[in-house]
Amino acid sequence: MTKSIFRICAILALGLTASQTILSAQEGHALVGVWDVSVTVKDCQTGALVRTVRSLQMFNRDGSFTETANTFLRGSSVGGWAHSTGLTFAAEFWFFRYKADGTFASIAKSLDMIELSQDGSQFSASGMVQDFDATNTLISTGCFTHTAKRL
Repeated sequence: MTKSIFRICAILALGLTASQTILSAQEGHALVGVWDVSVTVKDCQTGALVRTVRSLQMFNRDGSFTETANTFLRGSSVGGWAHSTGLTFAAEFWFFRYKADGTFASIAKSLDMIELSQDGSQFSASGMVQDFDATNTLISTGCFTHTAKRL
């Protein structure tokens, strides 16, 4: 009798663990974590390279997003992300850009469409970044791609 109760409890525990893993994946939490990201920004019309940046991006379970890049010409990014469908996600985030002398250049808004790999170890993304001056007037638009690996 005791062995049967133990077996039933063990089976229930395994079933609960498996269902939590499935629910977590279904809820779109597979993107949660820290990522090493290579960013390529191009002119949307000509395709000419504007800049490359390396960043660390963190997707939090609550839908918040933070990022830092390897250049002093921009600040940290803040924003949010959401699961779209399947292995696809959307993110929207903002950051300040600075001139070489450290003064304000613009505030940038990025819209990002992310496609997670089947094994969840990488993602690729594409999107658009718009820069606005101090009066919130659009001054430039760039298109970007990301390739990322999970840290």
